Amino acid sequence: MIQRNKAKSVALYTLMISLLSIAGVANANQGIQIKDIYFPQNHTFESHQLELSGAGILTWGILVDLYAAALYTSQQEKREDQRLVIHYLIPIKASKIKQVAESFIRKQQGPEKLERMRPALDQLHDAMQDVKPGDRYALTLKDDDRLILEFNDSEVITLNDPLLAKAYLNIWLGKDPIDKSLKMSLLGQT
Repeated sequence: MIQRNKAKSVALYTLMISLLSIAGVANANQGIQIKDIYFPQNHTFESHQLELSGAGILTWGILVDLYAAALYTSQQEKREDQRLVIHYLIPIKASKIKQVAESFIRKQQGPEKLERMRPALDQLHDAMQDVKPGDRYALTLKDDDRLILEFNDSEVITLNDPLLAKAYLNIWLGKDPIDKSLKMSLLGQT
């Protein structure tokens, strides 16, 4: 009986530690730490202050952490600027990133909308490159229609396609996201 209670205690402790590492550890107004990645509370983009909404981690299967991500938002008049920062933990080929993104856009938006945004989507994907641990992509939806892609803090491409801009962020934040738990973490709902 004592051995069984000890096993339950160890399992509960392990679960609590796992949940803290997945959702990140908030430090008052100082940001969120996930593993060894720190996401600051604020980010300035084009002279606009963005606030950290939340952060989380995407795990493949039950063992492989792919990346940590954070969502920054800003309410400016009648629009909402959004910035998704993805910090990679393992190497991933650009072709795999593109394949997964396109499959989610097709699933969420349908094949007709996907083909309407095809020219801009191809431009965005052509600008992507393979990632290694420590690399970061940032996707910023600005003014409700402009999508800006950065790689390791350098702007790669800006696209003025409202349909693509919203569809691309919906991969993480939409009705049927890449991971529901990650979506909840990004929206600060965990």
